[in-house]
Amino acid sequence: MAKSQEQKASGLLGVISGALCSLGLGVLLAGVYLILKPVEIVRSVPKDPLPGRFYFVQGGGAAAAGKGWERKQQALAAGAGEVGLAEGDLNAWAQAAYPADPEVQEAKKEALFLFVRGTPNFRLAGEELQVGVVAELICFGAVHELVLQARGGFEPDGAGWRYAPKEVYFGCLPVHRFPALLASLAGRLKAEGVLPPEVGQVLGRASGLTITADELVVRMR
Repeated sequence: MAKSQEQKASGLLGVISGALCSLGLGVLLAGVYLILKPVEIVRSVPKDPLPGRFYFVQGGGAAAAGKGWERKQQALAAGAGEVGLAEGDLNAWAQAAYPADPEVQEAKKEALFLFVRGTPNFRLAGEELQVGVVAELICFGAVHELVLQARGGFEPDGAGWRYAPKEVYFGCLPVHRFPALLASLAGRLKAEGVLPPEVGQVLGRASGLTITADELVVRMR
C-alpha cells in the first residue's frame, strides 16, 4: 500500500514537472517569437496603421543640426546654465559617439553567426523621450533586425538622474510587463562601458531635466 502511494506521488510529481517544463518552454518560445517578429521602421506614424503591425518611428534631424550639437556638448561639460537639446542634436551626438566599425561591416559579409549593435536613435514624443536601437542578428546568412525601443522620462536617483521608461519593447515583446526582465535590462544599460562617460557625468551633475515637444532641457548645477 505504501509502495503504491509512493508510486502515485512520484507519478504526480512527474506530471507536474513535465507540465511546468512544457509551460516554461512555451513561454520561452513565445518570447523569442515576439522578439524576432518583424517591426516596421518608419519616419512617421502611418495614417492608417495596419492591425497587428508594430512600428518603430525613428527620430531625425541629425544632418540639420550641423555642428551646433558640439557647442552644446561643450556647454554641458562646462557645467553652467541651461542647455536645450533638440532631437537633431541628440541624433548627431549618437552618430558621432557610435560610429560604424569598418571591421564589423567587413565581418558581416562572411559571418555565420554575428550580433551587430546599432546606433541609438532619439525622438521627442510629446513630453517623453523615445530611445531606440536597431541591431542585426546574422544567423547562417539570414539577417534579422532586432528593434529595442523605450519611451519615458527622467527621474532623480541617489547619484543624479536616470532614464525611467514607461514602455519598453524588444521587437514586439512588451518588456515593461515583466518587472524582472525590465530590471535586468536596466542593469545592463547601467553597466560600466555601455554608455559614454559624458552621459553619466551629465546625469550626475544636472539639477533638472525637462522634456518638451521641441527639446530636452538640461539644467546644470
